[in-house]
Amino acid sequence: MIKQSDKTISMMRPKRLMIVIRWLLAVVLACSAPALAAPDFGAPRSAAFYYGTNHPIDELKAFDLVVVDPDSGITPSSYGAGPSELFAYVSVGETNPSRPYAGRIKPAWIVGTNGAWGSMVMDPANPEWRTFFLDRVIAPLWEAGYKGFFLDTLDSYQLATKRDDTPREEGLAAMILAIKTRYPEAKLILNRGFEVFERVKRGVYAVAAESLFQRYDAASGTYGEVPEEDRVWLRGKLDPVKAGGIPVIAIDYVPPGKRDLARTTAGRIQELGYMPWVADMSLASLGVGAVEVMPRRILGLYDGAEASDPAFTDLHRFGVMPLNYLGYRVELHDMRTPLPDLIMDGRYAGVVVWPISDSSGNKSNLTKWVLRRFEERVPVVFMDSFGIPPGSLPENMGVELTGQAVTNSRIKVVVKDPMIGFETPPLPQVGSLVPYRLTRGRLLLKIADQEGVASDAAAITDWGGYVLAPFSVLRAFGDQAFWVIDPFRFFREALRLPEMPVPDTTTENGVRLLMAHVDGDGFENRAEWQGGGYAGSELRTRILEKYRIPVTVSVITGLIAPNGIYPEKTAEFEKIAREIFALPWVEPASHSFSHPFNWQAVENSEGHSGYNRPIPGYRFNLDAEINGSLAYINSRLLPQGKKARVFQWSGNCTPSSDAIAMTYSNGIAAINGGETIITDSRPSMTAVAPLGIYKKGWFQVFAPNQNENVYTNLWTDSFYGYRRVLETFRLTDTPRRMKPVDIYYHFYSATKTSSLKSLETVYGWAAGKNLNSIFISDYIEKVHDFNRTVVARKGSGWLIRNSGALREFRISASSGYPGPFNRFVAGFSDHNDQRYLHLAPGEEAEFSLLPRMDTAPYIISFNGQLKRLARTGRDLTIALQGHVPLHLELGNVSGCSLRMDRGAPGPVLPVQDQVTVGFPEGEHEVSVSCQ
Repeated sequence: MIKQSDKTISMMRPKRLMIVIRWLLAVVLACSAPALAAPDFGAPRSAAFYYGTNHPIDELKAFDLVVVDPDSGITPSSYGAGPSELFAYVSVGETNPSRPYAGRIKPAWIVGTNGAWGSMVMDPANPEWRTFFLDRVIAPLWEAGYKGFFLDTLDSYQLATKRDDTPREEGLAAMILAIKTRYPEAKLILNRGFEVFERVKRGVYAVAAESLFQRYDAASGTYGEVPEEDRVWLRGKLDPVKAGGIPVIAIDYVPPGKRDLARTTAGRIQELGYMPWVADMSLASLGVGAVEVMPRRILGLYDGAEASDPAFTDLHRFGVMPLNYLGYRVELHDMRTPLPDLIMDGRYAGVVVWPISDSSGNKSNLTKWVLRRFEERVPVVFMDSFGIPPGSLPENMGVELTGQAVTNSRIKVVVKDPMIGFETPPLPQVGSLVPYRLTRGRLLLKIADQEGVASDAAAITDWGGYVLAPFSVLRAFGDQAFWVIDPFRFFREALRLPEMPVPDTTTENGVRLLMAHVDGDGFENRAEWQGGGYAGSELRTRILEKYRIPVTVSVITGLIAPNGIYPEKTAEFEKIAREIFALPWVEPASHSFSHPFNWQAVENSEGHSGYNRPIPGYRFNLDAEINGSLAYINSRLLPQGKKARVFQWSGNCTPSSDAIAMTYSNGIAAINGGETIITDSRPSMTAVAPLGIYKKGWFQVFAPNQNENVYTNLWTDSFYGYRRVLETFRLTDTPRRMKPVDIYYHFYSATKTSSLKSLETVYGWAAGKNLNSIFISDYIEKVHDFNRTVVARKGSGWLIRNSGALREFRISASSGYPGPFNRFVAGFSDHNDQRYLHLAPGEEAEFSLLPRMDTAPYIISFNGQLKRLARTGRDLTIALQGHVPLHLELGNVSGCSLRMDRGAPGPVLPVQDQVTVGFPEGEHEVSVSCQ
């Protein structure tokens, strides 16, 4: 990409792909004729340019067109379909020696060099170069799925020895027209190319130019402001293009860490009617465009020496859930390994470092890495320790060591912010004290010993903040722990997390979600009462047929299949399984073949027994456990029309990244894991698990809460204990709704009278609540969509994009009302101090937050799924679907009439502003007419 220019000669960007086009005689003859007409593709509204690796795919999808370097490992197929489209960067006028095809370049095609970027300047008048360009560069990209091309370095021929440029201009025009001749549907973006624009403009999708307000000088290696005369000249070229109806993109350069300048520059560009993109000089960061992505990633650094699996680290156990609630996905990284080398500004909202000692970061040079984050203005939070020896803290942190550490000293609290003491106070104790002094920032906690040696143990600083042990989480007796600091407030304030619509996995259409799923353990057990049958049969008749809500039922195929533990009972067990899976409200799933108790241990044991159920002749392998078990269910146990695509992890539910990846590669929805077991006797947020965990880029979705095994002391006593899950449901709903309701249990709960009665109690409680029933596979997709969702500022409003599985968002009730009520906004409702926004079906939504509610009819709550929404003026038509009897509450309907399921319009509603209507389960249509 062009980095810096005067009015005629352009300097080119460091990463580019040279395009080679075949010489077409017909095009040569047509160079002076009108250019080819282009199909009407519709004008893009936003553009982004990203030439780095490790692409932030979800965030890039906020933009209508995204230009990437196709040599960086991304393809249209890996990017996926949707409203955002990939364009391939191709360099027309130069070839960099690093390009794969550079070795095939003939000397006769080269007319000079660009010393600033170390590239060869090509001769567009050379027909062999044009042929090579079309056949060897454009054609492979088209075959790879690219339908849009960003044509860079169009002006580079001007760097060659001065002579008559007319042949080269004609050759350049011929190259552009040749692409449109061979690929009429190609979308072409020109980077400048003003000398040939009039000849090719009818085939041009957009025109881009760099350095309108802010530039990068490759020769000096510095950023700076564009001189006024250069800006005036460039506008003189771009404004006629815009006036002709062709979109204009202006690309400016601002160093990382100057987000405010980038934002201001993008605003100035938009005021001129151009699409902006403002980023670093290498275009390896997530910049600011016509929309600005709200970074929703947090990088979490942990010390891998703490636990065998990151799921057992304090960072994951305690820190991730509050960040999920605030709307952020957390990516874990072992700080003993090389730390990520990328520009984090604009891509990550912050970094949370949770070491186990002051030397945790020594191997990865944590100090140097953190200083780079400070330069980028990416907030950093340290929990328990800095991970850096006390005497090695950088001076610019504003935290200095004032003396030697004190051990075995009685410590008292001297200064305490209201943020301290969230679940337990910072109790006086005997322990060690490192005398840190805060030189700038907001002090949250000061402690001192009897000798007066003091330490500023928690603070919010200009670079983030810190909380030293034991004032983050207090470890109590057994496995109990309690937050000393308020993690929701601390993370929000220290990481400078802005207010934004938060994707919410607990609720849909204003109603808390309900699901149920059954692990296959105990299917073969006999009920303990006289005449009791197998657990599978007892569960079907006593629970599944009685409570007809969506439920996902899994089996351990090694218990049922003829090559399993009980081949002599296969016929009987298969019959029971078929009867269960034939129920319309039952979703089939696998709980593995051999029920691994410890997934990573059995994988590492090379298949030897001891970590799974022993099955004669079987040696563990992942494919048999996951794909093989599902294939058996699909081929032998299901009625026509059903297919099993859900896998429920067994045992310790800590699979390896390879196991998780296998579910992704086969389109399997997998769940289980996590330890959400908050109760009245353990009333701590530390007992609420996050949504899941990333392992080498693969995300494992956790169950919303735990099953009866943990409420019955691992199924050893208190078999009635599962009724205590009602405490968990209540405590995860107020004062914050953190989880949906999940009735999660095993087949063996149908073998004891007390456990069966507990199940009936829980089901009965759920039946008495207004809950929104979905299958566990639907919840899994919502969690994945939580991670995929991109939230972006668009002017004074918001742009949301994801796959469409998650349509509920949350804001504080004081933030305003979603509006206007349009094709994107179905309605809203309030719970606790939060306002839940119901978005219409689709992969995209746009709305603003208004001080007053719109007057059009809207959905207050609905305990089902919204399938379609249409508005005409104040009239509203919605298509609804649900698995249970439905209740729809509408607002702003005074004086309107309702028509249900295309029947005759009902009477005009009375003056009440709200109305509730009921429907049986199934699909329905409701029309509200307010004419």
